[in-house]
Amino acid sequence: MTSRSVVVIIPTKDESVHVARCITSVAGMWPIVVIDGGSTDDTVQIARKLKANVLEHRWTGYADQKNWALDNLPVRSDWVLFLDADEQLTAELRDEILQAVGDETATGFAIPRRYVFLGRPLRHAWWYPDYQLRLFRVGRGRFEERHVHEHVVLDGRLRHLRHALIHENLKGLSAFVERHNRYSDLEAAERLTPSLGRTIGSFTGSRANRRRALKERVWYRLPCRPAIRFLWLYVVKRGFLDGRRGLLFCRLIAHYELLIDAKVLERQLSADERVSCGNFSVTCSHHDS
Repeated sequence: MTSRSVVVIIPTKDESVHVARCITSVAGMWPIVVIDGGSTDDTVQIARKLKANVLEHRWTGYADQKNWALDNLPVRSDWVLFLDADEQLTAELRDEILQAVGDETATGFAIPRRYVFLGRPLRHAWWYPDYQLRLFRVGRGRFEERHVHEHVVLDGRLRHLRHALIHENLKGLSAFVERHNRYSDLEAAERLTPSLGRTIGSFTGSRANRRRALKERVWYRLPCRPAIRFLWLYVVKRGFLDGRRGLLFCRLIAHYELLIDAKVLERQLSADERVSCGNFSVTCSHHDS
């Protein structure tokens, strides 16, 4: 086992549209392990046909699934590279990773991610470089226990790569809307009942911690967040330069923020109603006695 040994882990569930493209982008470079969470399509068959090692584990959540993979790696390796099924590496990024894992002073690498929407990269209406910590030494990183948008907690020195990871979901706008509807459920739950193993945001911590602190202590408290999000992406980030795709994307993301706020309010009102009904019941019982 050398300092350059890497294992690629791809968590999947019903990703037959994407999994072949993802595997092909790293095939022949490193061992590939697909952790399937119970696909009902051809994801597992496609992965096995492409010579990936497939482990099947019932879906237990985004962070749980990845941490289970870390605890049950079937391949010995010094480094682990996590990829979503709708992501792919370019030749330039593969070469850069080969060089990076030879750095004995680094513990993990954050990779810039480029978002492709409706067939074209978003060059403005997105937060590129959108660094994602996906490559780290085995045993030196673990995903925080969050309902959604989980990050790696790294024990060691973080460096940044230059070439981009490509993110392109091919399932269409219906899947985009359904996915963000599901994410908004998880975000609302996270805001009202934070996960026990989550990282606390800090303005003096890492970039991820600073971003988390800004989100939790400032962003969630702002009024009219959907409108602010739209103006930030479309005007400040110049999303209008991405044309019709940029306008549509910014509107969809603003709608996602609206869904989160609506579901938080729904949960709060439901909880208040239960408390009111409980107090009413106690009052009635006392009067009847």
